[in-house]
Amino acid sequence: MRKMYLKRVSALLLAGLMAATATGCSKGSKEETTVAATEETTKAEVKESESQSKQAAGGDAVTLRLVHYMGEQSKRDALDAMLEAFKAEYPSINVEVEVVASSSYVATYKNYIAAGEAPDIMFGKPQTMKEFVDGGYFMDLSNEECMKNVLPMLKDECTVNGGVYGFPLDAQVKACFYNKKMFKEAGVEVPKTREEFFKVADTFKEKGINPFIHPYNFIHGVFHELDSFFTSMAVGTDNKTVWKDSQEGTKELSDNAVVKDAMEMFSKFASYKDAGDTAVDQTQGIQNFAAGQRPMYMNGGWLMGDVMAASPDGEFGMFPTPWSDKPEDNKLWVGIDDVFVVSSQTEHKDEVMALLSFFANEQSSKIWMETAKLMTSNVNVSTDDSDEFIKEIKSYIDNDMIVSKSQVPDYTSEYSTAFRTKLQEFVTLDDSKRDVTKLLQDIDYEIASIRQ
Repeated sequence: MRKMYLKRVSALLLAGLMAATATGCSKGSKEETTVAATEETTKAEVKESESQSKQAAGGDAVTLRLVHYMGEQSKRDALDAMLEAFKAEYPSINVEVEVVASSSYVATYKNYIAAGEAPDIMFGKPQTMKEFVDGGYFMDLSNEECMKNVLPMLKDECTVNGGVYGFPLDAQVKACFYNKKMFKEAGVEVPKTREEFFKVADTFKEKGINPFIHPYNFIHGVFHELDSFFTSMAVGTDNKTVWKDSQEGTKELSDNAVVKDAMEMFSKFASYKDAGDTAVDQTQGIQNFAAGQRPMYMNGGWLMGDVMAASPDGEFGMFPTPWSDKPEDNKLWVGIDDVFVVSSQTEHKDEVMALLSFFANEQSSKIWMETAKLMTSNVNVSTDDSDEFIKEIKSYIDNDMIVSKSQVPDYTSEYSTAFRTKLQEFVTLDDSKRDVTKLLQDIDYEIASIRQ
């Protein structure tokens, strides 16, 4: 009876959430969440040492549900290794892992919440799941132990309405990853400027080697290629709201000289492609890069786990894709990728926080870097024993040569799909048919059509 009652109440609450989101009114839910979060924080502080002692001594068994949509095998392996280490330290806390489809995780979470069966821990990015935060379904982690050593810009990207609603496992990057052996054999150095970058590309081309992996059959891979330099460019030229302004109809892209320059550079990338690139997806791109078929891959750091798994003896590095001829302008894109949120409905807060604190510690951070091949979010963990490209990421962070992705918000939902579709159509055209002016006019038209 109690479970049926909870399901009925949760369903009513979710209905209220949807109505409040639609009308922009969620004041009551947020006030209730703030009070509840304050009470829970006080309880956690009192119970923390008692709970940890109980778990260490092997108290009553507790089972947590953890739901994620990680697709890369290297990430799943890293999570498994971390959970195994956690189980050794907390034998009475069991963690059941469930994988859901990335394309439908929001709908899946809504169904769980409506049924009163919300997982204790979920995967997601708080700023793109604001309706859940507004409805009081996620817990504010601002004052929790797991957040103490997180890179500040990652906290900012998990912040909604003044609260921090996600714990990020890693500091994700978008950059140009490169094959060190191929660079050495070609006699080229890591480029620091835009001019040097294209000279490196031309050097490989002259040697009969296409310089870039182009996953042009993967719509998101096309966008990552652009975004590997454009976020830094947008911040450096005071165009941080360019996609937002376009979506809202404030400014058109075709009137923006910086966007035109960026698309000219993007078009030049495409000039190095061959006919087969239009059939290459993300998986094939990773395999080609790991096999040393081409020296550079402009994409996200998430690909490197699978690259290293396919080429464990490979030598790979990374650098920010340079958009400027001033080296100091070319900063590294850093943002959240793998983030856990906590259900405010969990009945096991102490155990959940024990798990997230374990994920945040040095042992788990090193497991994540070693297995997932991603830079940890814990800025105090040494990278001395990590792969070279992770050491390079840490160097950019330590020298404050980074730019937060959160400063340049992307198009949302159908706007994003329309934009990326136009980019994909553009790069697959022959060189003589790629017209940047027409591309921007076409994007403006598509965005305006959706807005209407």
